[in-house]
Amino acid sequence: MQLYRSFLFVPGHRAEWIAKAPKYGADALLLDLEDACPVEYKVAARETVRNGIADLAARNVAAFVRINATDTGLSSGDLEAIVSPGLKGVMIPKLETVTQIIQLDAWMEHFERKAGMDIGAVKIYGIPETALGLKDAYALASALPRVACVINAAGARAGDVNKALGNRWTQEGRETEYVLQHILLANRAAGVEYPITAGNLDVTDQSLARIQMGKLRNIGYRGMLVIHPSAVPIANEVFSPSREEIEWQRGVVIAMAEAVEKGLSAVTYDGMMIDYAHVRNALDLLAQARAFGMEVGDVPAMELMSFK
Repeated sequence: MQLYRSFLFVPGHRAEWIAKAPKYGADALLLDLEDACPVEYKVAARETVRNGIADLAARNVAAFVRINATDTGLSSGDLEAIVSPGLKGVMIPKLETVTQIIQLDAWMEHFERKAGMDIGAVKIYGIPETALGLKDAYALASALPRVACVINAAGARAGDVNKALGNRWTQEGRETEYVLQHILLANRAAGVEYPITAGNLDVTDQSLARIQMGKLRNIGYRGMLVIHPSAVPIANEVFSPSREEIEWQRGVVIAMAEAVEKGLSAVTYDGMMIDYAHVRNALDLLAQARAFGMEVGDVPAMELMSFK
């Protein structure tokens, strides 16, 4: 699974916005047929989104689409229109049950075949926004191989999750800490390598955005849905390895490589005992940094056993 640090929402009915959105530097664009698309434009916007996917693919920009919820009667038509080469994933709002995922998977397989695509090429990113969906996050995340992630949508000042839980929003976010951990654990238990989160919808307070993103990254989330271009560089920074992390993890690999040359399988580094488990973590982080174009420096090659 590729790590996307930032998904920038773009209203699906605004062709001119889709065309210019890549300039903001998000790792992926999320073309929206749901809440950011007015009801009267939803059907016509499908063609706009399909054309946008093709244009973005030609520009080597990752394209995702948030379709309408399965109980709207629009989701199958959305999928028929948008499943096409270049589409990386589909985000499903208000996802509640494994039965919904099975139905979506069947539709997607049919439309992939019609488009001449590999079966399973388009991944499902579920967004549970009801009490039932949140409770059953692990079942959703582990339902089928096509499911790439179940996205945390708790933390906004208002929205579907607030309505479902009845919580009162605070800047500190204590009211959603359980949900954040619950969704994260469900993803990791299902084998999701890079759990994704949504966050606060405030587009004016960048310091608050940075604090909240930092908290989510510290918990274990690896990327975020953002609704305004101003949040993109913050997300890309927060969800990237820091220089300190890169240097520390590079030091882990160097220290272990030197230990192995001496016939050892563990060594003291920066005051703590490290072994091969730490090297696996270090190499993963350094690979991510390289993928984002960050300078890592020379790293000794090491042979490691692989574990999930």
